Amino acid sequence: MNAAPADLLLYGGRILTMDEAAPVQQAVAIRGGVIQAVGSDAELRHLAGSQTRLIDLRGHTVIPGLIDTHAHMDREGLKRLLPSLAGARSIAEVLARIRQEVAQKQPGEWVVTMPLGDPPNYADVPGCLAEQRYPTRWELDQVAPANPVYIKGIWTPWNVPPSVSIANSLALQRAGIDRHTRPPHPSVVIDRDAQGEPTGIFFDYNTYPVVEFTLMRVVPRFTHADRVQALRESMRLYNSVGTTTVYEGHGIAPEVLQAYRAVWDAGAMTVRSHLVLSPAWTSLRQAAEDLARWSALVSGYGFGDDMLRLCGVFLQLRGQRHVARLRSAALPFTGWAGFAETYNPAPRYRALLRLAAQHQVRVHTLAASLAELEEVLQAFEAVDAEFPLAPRRWVLEHVRDVLPSHLERMRRLGVVCETIPLTHLWLRGAAYLGDARRAARALPHQDFRRYGIPFALGTDNKPYNPFATLWAAVTRRERRSGQVLGPAQRLSRLQALRAFTLGGAYFCGQEARLGSLAPGKLADLAVLSDDVLRVPSERLPTLQAVLTLVGGRPVHDSGVLNGA
Repeated sequence: MNAAPADLLLYGGRILTMDEAAPVQQAVAIRGGVIQAVGSDAELRHLAGSQTRLIDLRGHTVIPGLIDTHAHMDREGLKRLLPSLAGARSIAEVLARIRQEVAQKQPGEWVVTMPLGDPPNYADVPGCLAEQRYPTRWELDQVAPANPVYIKGIWTPWNVPPSVSIANSLALQRAGIDRHTRPPHPSVVIDRDAQGEPTGIFFDYNTYPVVEFTLMRVVPRFTHADRVQALRESMRLYNSVGTTTVYEGHGIAPEVLQAYRAVWDAGAMTVRSHLVLSPAWTSLRQAAEDLARWSALVSGYGFGDDMLRLCGVFLQLRGQRHVARLRSAALPFTGWAGFAETYNPAPRYRALLRLAAQHQVRVHTLAASLAELEEVLQAFEAVDAEFPLAPRRWVLEHVRDVLPSHLERMRRLGVVCETIPLTHLWLRGAAYLGDARRAARALPHQDFRRYGIPFALGTDNKPYNPFATLWAAVTRRERRSGQVLGPAQRLSRLQALRAFTLGGAYFCGQEARLGSLAPGKLADLAVLSDDVLRVPSERLPTLQAVLTLVGGRPVHDSGVLNGA
């Protein structure tokens, strides 16, 4: 043990180290941004020097900093730039919110709000309104006759399609939309009244909405300054729930990468961020040229420092051709997505995988449905025959339905799986009701453990609090019925916590430096508002951090431990 005085000594707590040999300790000492020692209060007392900052934990539980492996962190702050309609339970209440916003604007200025409904999922709309319907353009006109108004549609991954957005008459006029306007694709519906006039309501049935990229492209978009401001706020919020590292495996478009670079340049990063590139390739030749240039930056576990690292590429099998075409036309703007949407038929997808393997670039891909997982595994196996994948830790994202026959193949390929239990078990778990066999193979966390398949958990930013996701992995309850889906696959709380710490560290290729509280590892930790292993189950989703450290530096402090 290093006997030099610690910079910081936290004592009198319940330290969940994630170390099986010494799982629970009382104190942790930090020196030079790394863990110096963990042990009992008595064992670490000698490390308290005259300059050591002492923090009495007062019995609070301490865990390693949480690692969100599907974070979409940049979105959380963006949500807070726009007025919220959360809690509105009637059209009159919606109009009152719009009136308040109009009062702060000059005539002609845009009023753009968040969607109808309540975050993070915006579920049960318009059923949450007393009228059981959406407001129309004419109703919005009553409170905003001289201002264009646009109520954004939900980002459909927060819930499910359709995404419903609403514009008032002046907004429609600015967009050039009238009774003769036709939608850009049959998946978009322009709602009309009995006389054929647009009501201002748009129904977008795409997986990723296209209305703001086509019909309503006139709506003000997020600026670079918006994204930088929002990213700083996002980091503050993620730190407040104990998240110290994120992995953006779904990919980051250039406009989001530029925001990260600005925050990094300012020395303001408080969440370690591993960013995967989101290319908008239109040909294999372009992909080959870019991968040859990028390989020095994104090969292996990537290039960067402890706070910002580029690592790998996201590749989509198929997708929606028309969505990719319509959204790509608006690049560099990506809206809520933050990534580019592409369409890759199977032959091109396989060729892209091979190119990535040639350049040692780690691949991240979606594998949600059974058919998609099967096709992805076949494509991976074809690459594996030429470029062994096991050491490369290629990533399967949004893993949902898995057959027993897939498990051994996944283990042999050395893939790393990311799951989002709150989305697929709680929010959308109704798909498994009445089908026990299918529920038992959904997000098969215990099967992953038995087969030795590494996995980690992601929030998908809905909500950003990882303890809600942890709760979903532990309880596996569907939101309406309360039914437990696949009870044999439930994780214990400690197992779920390990997935959010050690699992996340492995996902990042940083298991030697992150994921547990052990001497020599980076001093990332969270002091919790309650004991994650003992708090009643219904309170798990609301756990917070009272103190969060990144590299031994406080990045969140609620004041609960002040004066200790």
